[in-house]
Amino acid sequence: MVSKRPIVIYPEYFDSKFRRSQGRKVPLNQSVKNPTVDEIYSIIVDSTISCRRSQKSYSGNWSSSKGSLQVSYEKSKVSLLHQIGKGLKSLRKTD
Repeated sequence: MVSKRPIVIYPEYFDSKFRRSQGRKVPLNQSVKNPTVDEIYSIIVDSTISCRRSQKSYSGNWSSSKGSLQVSYEKSKVSLLHQIGKGLKSLRKTD
């Protein structure tokens, strides 16, 4: 079943400085330091998934002005997060 609501993606989900309890959603081997909305956007657009930028901040880090992305994706949010995490690692070429 396809959800009508977009999936909201925050850069904090992929930030290696955050612990899981602080909002990181992917394992450390799929996270990077200070990910940006632009990096995540480029990964999503390259995979032909439709998304749009938003100025909303992550509630756990409300003072940050990094923003977020609203993504229309047919599969689960977890699979999308892992796909983006792997894309960030290859984009940054880090191990």
